Amino acid sequence: MTVTLPSNGTTILLFVKCIEALQNLHTLEIASADDVMTIPLKNALKRVKLPQVQTLILPPATHPLLRHCSNVEDVIFVVRYTIMSYDGLLGSLASNRDSKVKRLAIPLILWSNPSRKWSDALSYLRGGGCH
Repeated sequence: MTVTLPSNGTTILLFVKCIEALQNLHTLEIASADDVMTIPLKNALKRVKLPQVQTLILPPATHPLLRHCSNVEDVIFVVRYTIMSYDGLLGSLASNRDSKVKRLAIPLILWSNPSRKWSDALSYLRGGGCH
């Protein structure tokens, strides 16, 4: 299933109820989503579990989905229009300690500050936070 999410809270709630009901849905691709929809999506996902989803193809703004897809194995983040902050994305990855993620694709530019290194990302994912 491929969708484009508007920042409308009501539409996001309906979207979440829809994917929760699709028990055979194993691949979810969100073609585009704005930063302003991260919080409404996070709120709509409260108490939602999506164990059927195994592959996620997402813009970084939809990172809250990671916390609710306990059996996801493939995660691909796509940036179509702008460079975004990845702190929330890395936090969502780090929050799911029982993650089954086997393959992870993140655009190479993690931060606008080129002095930061991949070791910072690994430290964050291991619980050390970025410095």
